[in-house]
Formats: sequence, structure tokens, C-alpha cells
Amino acid sequence: MQKYIFILGRNPELSQKELFSYLEARKISYTMEDCSDIACVLEIKNISPEKCIKDLGGIQKIALVIDSLDSLYMGTKNKVRYAISQYGEETKEEDYLRLQLKAYFKKEKIKATIKKSHREQQEYLNPSEAQNLIEIIQYKNYLAKTLAVFNPRDYKFRDTKRPAQRPLHTVSIRLAKILINLSGAKPRDTVLDPFCGIGTIIQEAMLMGMEVIGIDKEKFCIEASKQNLDWIRKEYNCAESYRLIHSDARQVAKYLTSVDCVATEPYLGPFLKKYPTEKEARRIVQELFPLYQEVLYNLIKITKKRIVFITPRFRTTAKKDMPINLAPLLEKKGLSFEGPFLYSSPTSRILREIWVIKK
Repeated sequence: MQKYIFILGRNPELSQKELFSYLEARKISYTMEDCSDIACVLEIKNISPEKCIKDLGGIQKIALVIDSLDSLYMGTKNKVRYAISQYGEETKEEDYLRLQLKAYFKKEKIKATIKKSHREQQEYLNPSEAQNLIEIIQYKNYLAKTLAVFNPRDYKFRDTKRPAQRPLHTVSIRLAKILINLSGAKPRDTVLDPFCGIGTIIQEAMLMGMEVIGIDKEKFCIEASKQNLDWIRKEYNCAESYRLIHSDARQVAKYLTSVDCVATEPYLGPFLKKYPTEKEARRIVQELFPLYQEVLYNLIKITKKRIVFITPRFRTTAKKDMPINLAPLLEKKGLSFEGPFLYSSPTSRILREIWVIKK
């Protein structure tokens, strides 16, 4: 068993839930030693940090807790860059650690250059800054060596290079991964997205080794998903299969008898260029609720494990939030659920609430 520090993303509660769901779905046993809004320290046996960081949407870095700096660098170059990332409250030991690192590199006859964040007053490197260097993480009383870092270039490549695009109606890759992992899906499971759009959620599930099914009532979306999934399979040498169905999500039970998990962002209402009034927001909520109810009742019939479902929370001109409450509907069906968990995006006027519905 080894101890790892998982640095959480900008939605720490969701990042924690996603991480634990991911490990439990794969039957990876762990012991939690510490967890905060910044990081989780887990004792785990047999994980691949490099694979985990690719699979998880809400984790920025994974670092191995170390007792000393011995064998810190195992490469062959005599010139390296290194960094000290301090998470949480500053400690008086940072200067001492810096001296230790200098002494270590001198002893190993390595010319080492320290790198600091480009952001003033920030004591840690962002993922984009922490690529291709040796990073030591200080968190509380823990010292750790970073083994895997989220690489935003990977997401940007898949997002911008896939052949079919629909910018205003596409879930982010980061959120897609979070939804998949919250669903408890594991490799070889079947994951359904009944509002697949251009296929972001199912493309990420396919890359994680899952069989996928996408449904959408717009023919353009089905054709776009096919283009994108074929591109993913070729670009990443992905052998997993997919199935696309041109239909209304409310008819899902007519086409499918069983799936393992559902992860979806349904239609969230009309595109808003400005914040709605309270009256406008209430009208949109009243229009969306029957759709969500009918879709969920159909999904409940065919899903074995979990349904992860997003609903919008509208912020009005009066700065009042207008959510869609699924709780009474789910309780009426005798279903347990977690959430809703709030997910915010800097570029969206709509807040998202994520419901994890358990069968």
C-alpha cells in the first residue's frame, strides 16, 4: 500500500465524489487518511496514476507521498527543471526544502532550475505549468512527488480536432468524464447518453473502455456523433463498439431493454444571451419538468446501476436562483439519490445541478 495525494479541481465536492466512485467501481480498495477542499490523501494498492489522471475529470494532479528526497530523479539528463508547489497554508519548512533540493541536485551533479507559477502570490503550479518537470508537493504535513498531471492540451486536441462541432450545445470533456465516473461505469459496461448531441460523453466513455449507446432526436447530432466516434476510434486505436439511435429520449425503453449506466446532460432550455427574469425562468422550468419526468421514468426501467442526470439552475436578473427539483419525483419512485451537486462554469449563464440516481 502506498499513499497518494489527489489534488482536486475547481468543484471539490464533485471531485471527491467522482474519485471515490471511480475507485469503488473498479473494486480498488483504499483508506482515506485526509480529505479537504484542496486534496485527498488515500492509501491505495496497485493503481496507475497515469491512467487515473486520464480517466478522471476532476483531479488535477496525483502525487506519491515520500519520506525523503532519495531517488527523487531517475532520469539520465544532467539538466532538469523542478518546482515546489505549496497547497494550503504556507509552512516554515519551504525554505529548508529548497535548500535540501539544491543539495540533492548538487550531490547528483545535476544542473537544476526552479520554476514558479506565472500567477503572482500563487504558491503552486497550475497543471499547464507543471508539465515535463520534477514537482514536489507540500500539503499539510505531507511531502509528495508528482507522478501524473492533467494535461489540458489532450482535452483541447479532442475538442477542436474532431470533425463535427457544435460549440454552444456541447458538454465539456471534463464534465463528461465526471458524469461517467459518477455513474459507476467501469470498462466493458454499457453507458447510455439519451441526449448525446455530437457525442462528447460517449466518446469519453469509449476511450475508457466502455461500450456506448447514444440517442438524439436530431439527425444532425446522430451524423455528427458517428463522425466523431469514428475519428476517436481511428485516432486512439479504440476497439470499443458504439450504437447510435435517431429517436426521442422519451422513447428509449422502446429501443433498449437494458444498459448498465446512464450519463447525460439533457436539453437545458433555450440558449440565453442574458439572465432571465424570474417569470421567464419559471416558464422554462415548467416547460422542462415534464420532459425530464418522462425521460427519467423510461430510464429507470432499463438502467441496472446509476443514472447521472443534469438539471439547470437559472440565475435571474433579480439574482434569485430558480432550480428544477427532481427529489419528489425520485422519492415517489422509491429511488435513492445523491445531490444535487452544483457544477459551475466560468463561461455559462446557467448553473448545472448533477443528480446521481441509484437503482
